Amino acid sequence: MAQARKTRRKPTPRKTSRPIPGWVWMLIGLGLGLGIAAILYLQGADRSPDLGALFGDPDGTPAAMPPVPATVERDTVPSDEEPRFRYYELLPEDEIRVPESERDTAAPALPPAESPSEGDPVVLQTGSFRRFEQADEMKARLTLIGLDPQVHEVEIQGETWYRVYLGPFSDEERVRQALERLRTENIEALRLRYQG
Repeated sequence: MAQARKTRRKPTPRKTSRPIPGWVWMLIGLGLGLGIAAILYLQGADRSPDLGALFGDPDGTPAAMPPVPATVERDTVPSDEEPRFRYYELLPEDEIRVPESERDTAAPALPPAESPSEGDPVVLQTGSFRRFEQADEMKARLTLIGLDPQVHEVEIQGETWYRVYLGPFSDEERVRQALERLRTENIEALRLRYQG
């Protein structure tokens, strides 16, 4: 006789619960925090920023009402006829008077620039700077518009200055052309006699 075969059933696997990942908890906390913040903002935009005032004291008593601002009297509100700004009145009050002895003292004089006479070679000074970087920037700017500048270091009353020159020019037409190029670039130039 044939024996009945016993079939063994495999036990059904138990569903194991996996822990919730940390990023899910972070998103849940973030959502709850933003929700609470939105509710507090919408309900209490005009309330005190003190958390004790918002949630009440820990002993169960309700929070005290914030103080009521004092009412503004009608006399203190400026009318349309009064000026809105008072600096025209305040500036003369803040004026500082300089004594006569200090007014007479002149600023330190720079060596006088000699103006060129007809036929003398001419240079155009386009800037005088305390820092070499500034003079170098001016030199680069002039080079880009097709001129040939030079930077000279000058000592004036113990201070070092860097002057940017164009030239020397012996032809008046070349001077005029250089001045026209400078004018189109909004660069001012001082016309001086060349002192070789």
